[in-house]
Amino acid sequence: MIEIEFIPIGDKTNTGDAILVHFTEPGNSTERVVLIDGGFTETAERVVAHINAYYRVPHIDLVVCTHPDSDHINGLFGIFERIPVRELLIHRPSEHGYTSGAVEAAKVDELISLAQSKGATVTTGAFAGSSYFGDALRVAGPTADYYREQLALQAGTVFLAHKAGNVFASALEKIRNALSPRSTDPGEGELTDHGGTTPRNNSSIILDVQVDGYRAFLTGDAGAPALEGAADYLTAARRDGKLPDFFDVPHHGSRHNLTTSVMDRLAGPIVGDIDARTAFVSVGKEADDFPRAEVANAFRRRGYRVTATRGQTIRWYRGGQPRPGWRATTPLPWLSVDD
Repeated sequence: MIEIEFIPIGDKTNTGDAILVHFTEPGNSTERVVLIDGGFTETAERVVAHINAYYRVPHIDLVVCTHPDSDHINGLFGIFERIPVRELLIHRPSEHGYTSGAVEAAKVDELISLAQSKGATVTTGAFAGSSYFGDALRVAGPTADYYREQLALQAGTVFLAHKAGNVFASALEKIRNALSPRSTDPGEGELTDHGGTTPRNNSSIILDVQVDGYRAFLTGDAGAPALEGAADYLTAARRDGKLPDFFDVPHHGSRHNLTTSVMDRLAGPIVGDIDARTAFVSVGKEADDFPRAEVANAFRRRGYRVTATRGQTIRWYRGGQPRPGWRATTPLPWLSVDD
């Protein structure tokens, strides 16, 4: 049994990640609960209420903080205050010689202190190749060396300049109104990452989950070079024998995270609109400029049914039971891309 649920984050246009992965550990009947990121401060109560309502375990086995952006880490403080957590997986900048606010070192240290005070084990050195739960969950990236490279970039001026560029690009996308629906595939051409994402996003922990013959790929906010590195690791580890049945669209469907090469390697070749697999994207209820049209379409033409949160919890499951009162989600249509 495996189920993955995206809890809605923020109000209106605010967007973040809080992803629950609930599965039966291979080789035994132990139910495991993994929380990947915690959204904003107010998200914690919603996550814990969901666990108490639908899961049979009164704790979280593993909390993963993919990277310390506020829409991923802030809600984790409330998680540790509200429910027992056995282990926290987080990368710690101060262990690599970085202690400034540019890398959110103080916030990471604060979360680690809280987790330890609540009795949780804290793991800060789990990079590509680390595994959990009978190898059901494997860290695919980053490597320790790549993580340190991204810390160095965050501590410099490149990070600030790129953040400003992203704000401007977002404004342009809103003007373009890129989410007008289409009835046919507008075609892909060459998908680019428009200059890439921030070093902090590229430091995200990337996870590969394989349970009962199903595979899920969870990306945080990782960009193209980080995802290429994860693909290299998975190929070397012979863990990429099948395409993901479930794909977490990186960075809320931003157009700064994916290229055609990355899509072909990780999501597979273009096969047409066949709904063979599932992709989820976490977006705010009124964040109409996300996911970017070219990103959603790239997944759909590779056989993925793409669904966005938009204020609702969405669930993908295999081997679990339907829930009374829950309805099937509506996938995104083809989206118009304006040049």
